[in-house]
This record gives sequence, C-alpha cells and structure tokens, in this order.
Amino acid sequence: MQLIHSLPRVRPISEHFVYDHLAPGVMVATAISSGLAASNSGIISLGDRTLIFDSTLSPASALDLLSVAKTFGQSPVTTVINSHWHNDHVFGNSAFSPETEIYATEQTQKIMAEKTEKEIADFKTYWPTQQAEWTELSRNTADEAEQKDYAESVQFSQSIINTFPQLSLRLPNRTFTERVEFKGTYRTAELITFGGGHTASDAILYLPAERIVFMGDLLVIKNHPDLTSGNPHVWLDILDKVKALEPGRLIPGHGKPGTVKDITTLRRYITSLLQIAEHERLTGIVTPTSKPPAFTARWDNAEAYEKNLEFVRNLQ
Repeated sequence: MQLIHSLPRVRPISEHFVYDHLAPGVMVATAISSGLAASNSGIISLGDRTLIFDSTLSPASALDLLSVAKTFGQSPVTTVINSHWHNDHVFGNSAFSPETEIYATEQTQKIMAEKTEKEIADFKTYWPTQQAEWTELSRNTADEAEQKDYAESVQFSQSIINTFPQLSLRLPNRTFTERVEFKGTYRTAELITFGGGHTASDAILYLPAERIVFMGDLLVIKNHPDLTSGNPHVWLDILDKVKALEPGRLIPGHGKPGTVKDITTLRRYITSLLQIAEHERLTGIVTPTSKPPAFTARWDNAEAYEKNLEFVRNLQ
C-alpha cells in the first residue's frame, strides 16, 4: 500500500471545486459558484480507508469527489459524513455505492427521513420551471448583456437537470449521538456533535493530530450564515467548544478555509443580531433591516441578513 506521505500533491482540475492539500492525505474541496456542489467538502485518508465529509448538492459533484479520492488516495472510500440535513450537503449521497456507509447524527437522520424525499421532489420541479422562466426572459430582452446572463443561467439549470436521473433519496445508515472515532492505519478522525446551532443537529469532523476541523455550516467565511433553521444561542456555545479544541485550520461549509479568527467574526455577527433584537424588545425602537453591519461588507449571501434579523426578533 502506498504511503500517505508519498501521495501526489498535484491539484486536481474540477468544474465543481477548487481542491487544496491541507496535510498528507487530507484535501479540502472548496465549492465554486459555477459548479454543482454549492457547499464545501473534504477528502480524508485514514490510511486503510478514506472518508468524504459532506456529499454536496448533486450526484455530479459527489462523483467528482469520489473520482479525486480514488485518483489521489490509496485507500477505498468507505464512509461519507453528512454534517446536517440541508440539501447542499446531502443530495450527493445517491452517487455512492450501497456498500458505502453514510454517517449522521441520530437527529439529522430523522430529519432527513421526514424532509429529504419531498425536498428532492421540489428540487426536480423547481429547476425546469426556473429554466423556462429564464428562457422566456431571454427571448423578451434586447439587451445583449442580459441575454448572455440568461443564456448562462439556462445552461446552468440544464446541467442540474441532467443530474436528475442519478438524484434519489439516500439516507444515512449509521447514526451517533455524541462522538464516533474513526481509527485508521495512519490517522484518527473524530466525528463530534455538540448539539444543534445551524440546524437542530450539526456534526463536525476533527483531525486531532493535524488540528483541522471540518465545520459544515457551523462556520461560513465571508458569507452571511443562515440562522433560521437552528438556535443562535446554542450556536455560540458550539463555536466556543470548537475554539477550545485549539484548531489550526477550520474548513467552513461556505467560503475558503480559515482559522479561529473566523470563529470570532461569526460570533460577532450572531451576537450583533441578538443584541439588536434585545435592544428592540427593551426600547420598542425597530432597527432598519436594509443595511447589514459594516464588517460584513463584500460578504456573499447578503440577502440572508434581513431574514436572520427577523428570525432572532421572533425568538422566545
């Protein structure tokens, strides 16, 4: 068996991700906007087997991960991890063989059993409808720049539609409630849940020797997070627990890899919204929602700010 330290360090070329080596046998796959992943992923070789963290949005991007894992690793992909139930982290599950074990928290598995089949059906309805709308808008505009934008959108939607035959319900078949240790011949990885912050239940993957943590959407970098599916107070507590692990590198669900400083930034964001909501309750003065905090300038997903603020206003 090839030694992990002798694995190729060439960066794979992909239409869905930018791949980077974090350590021997550890790769991060950062989603690109023109691809079909929509969220980040990770490929982690334990020596005798390989894990994939988050299967992303589509079977196409998941197959890309599997291909890269086979090409640049020396051990079979035996395990996929779903950090939480959102579709951009689990729709790729169907790309993996029936023998592949898919891990999630017990609560995440239950939520997926309730929601994911309908989410897939809605997804398969949404994209043809959206494609038809963009096609019609393209026909009705004389502006060349708009025509180009719509044409690109139509092409993008078709690439998603092309994955529909491979997209089906694949639930996690291995669950846990607190922690699972994956001990390999080269390294150990720990799958941990501290509860639900971004959603009702979230999991991280911790590589203690390398001090790397794959965070799922418990961390996003230069992106507005989505607070509306979870509990921001618990989320702050989870971030503190991750910080206590003293990680060197943190892999967010969206955005480029970061460090503990990015936990501090996200804590600031969540705390600021909670403080705004509390101030409004105490004074009755409503804060304008149209302008996010200055430190979030140039962040992606800015449309989430108003929804986040409305959500925390309604917390009991």
